[in-house]
Amino acid sequence: MIRSPRDALGGDPDTPSKGCALEERSATIDPFALLRVVLAVAATGLAAGAFVVIAPISGARRFDHIVRPMAGVFLLALFVGLSAVLAFDPPVFAGRFPIALVILLAAAAILFWVSLSIRKSRSSDAAQLVDAATVDALTRVASHRVLQDRLAHECERAYRFGDTFMLLMLDLDDFHQVNNRHGHRVGDRILLDLARRFRAQLREIDLVARFGGDQFAMILPHTFEKGGVEVAERIRLSIAGWAFTTPQGAEIRLTVSLGLCSYPTDGASAPDLVEVAQKALGFAKALGGNQVQLYRDLHSREAPGNVVSMPHTGRGAVVRSLAAAVDVRDGYTHEHSLLVSELSAAIARRIGLATAEIGRVKVGALLHDVGKIGVPDSILTKESGLSTEEWECVRRHPVLGKQIMEQAPELVDVMPLVLHHQERYDGTGYPSQLSGETIPLGARIIAAADAYHAIRSDRPYRSGRTHREAIRELRRCSGSQFDPHVVATLLTVLEKDDKLRALLPLDPDRSTSSSPAPSSALAFPASVPNLRV
Repeated sequence: MIRSPRDALGGDPDTPSKGCALEERSATIDPFALLRVVLAVAATGLAAGAFVVIAPISGARRFDHIVRPMAGVFLLALFVGLSAVLAFDPPVFAGRFPIALVILLAAAAILFWVSLSIRKSRSSDAAQLVDAATVDALTRVASHRVLQDRLAHECERAYRFGDTFMLLMLDLDDFHQVNNRHGHRVGDRILLDLARRFRAQLREIDLVARFGGDQFAMILPHTFEKGGVEVAERIRLSIAGWAFTTPQGAEIRLTVSLGLCSYPTDGASAPDLVEVAQKALGFAKALGGNQVQLYRDLHSREAPGNVVSMPHTGRGAVVRSLAAAVDVRDGYTHEHSLLVSELSAAIARRIGLATAEIGRVKVGALLHDVGKIGVPDSILTKESGLSTEEWECVRRHPVLGKQIMEQAPELVDVMPLVLHHQERYDGTGYPSQLSGETIPLGARIIAAADAYHAIRSDRPYRSGRTHREAIRELRRCSGSQFDPHVVATLLTVLEKDDKLRALLPLDPDRSTSSSPAPSSALAFPASVPNLRV
């Protein structure tokens, strides 16, 4: 009986055919070959997963330039591995080529997802960088960089169309006391709340930016002086009537001072406008704070109305009148006194004086040269050296200042600072030859601040010196002309106080060879009457 075609050909019915052997072999998968394939796929998946996890953590930009090459390497390695298995052990994937294709497509999808996630991470990083450059991280108002760009743009726009705009500089009065008493966390929350209140007082086209620390700047396009003053007054009054409540239930009340300037009346460039607005702000703070000051009024030759808002009608009015008198007498002395007042207050604050004492130092510094009202113009503006008689006339200005201030009982506590700001630490100054700590601390502070700004300033009889030269001179005279502790504090303030950096640029701006260095920082003995600062 023939059981199969093979029997018909005479084959052995008990011997399996080659076709059957192949069928049985193909039905059995080599476990070691399958293990190799599984390991290859697992290694590829782990590598792709590592990219998914590591790339966002380590910085997507670092990996972006190698994602595509690595994707190609992974796919190539997987393809080579599968091809090798198929070539050396074909039965493993006999009839199962779609499985290999699915594995390749899965690997490609994983790597595409990795590349996409890295690109998203990179876009997010770029957005964060843009946000950090344009928005202040704490207050969420515009950054200092945006302020500079917008101010330059407004200058260009106003020049092109014959328009005007106002720049407001705002500073919180004695805000350092809040940080010292309640902590910087509370101070930061107050700054955030204040920034929201500032924005609420402005139009959509206006800009409010954080200038630095507790100081803000505002740009008001298409605004004249009257409108700018109204906005500034509205802001001042809104803050004066507001109180911040701490988590412990304590109420904190603040006041603000504002300085205003106008384009193009007060300045035609962004740096000029910032400088004059800072000067107006400094004058407002020197007069006690909580007021609005127009820069144009600083150089008004009429005493009344110099300060737009003056809540202190007694002491403030007297200081305003005396400062205006100094301005009429000598424009340089007026500007010099404003900057010396700001620098002296910063030194007093750094030393740790009480708020009332800091205010006394500010007013004393503002009026320290009021006695020069009695010095003839021919001496103040003389370009050549002074004679002995002329020098003696200059030396009398502290006493003249005291005599002028004696007519104002509101300033009795400031008179010692004005009288003794020309004393020397070693006892060789004038008018009383006081020495060491017998000189009032406020007078010692004013002396150092006065000397620094005098050395930096141009005068008819000499060129101003650089910041580095002024510092060198102060150090040389420390212990002889100036209190060493005050000098050290002054150097710290000049290094760390951003507001003063805006008022007093510290970068060298003049050639050191333009004129010989003065032999003393401020005062000179009678034996060398031909030298002065």
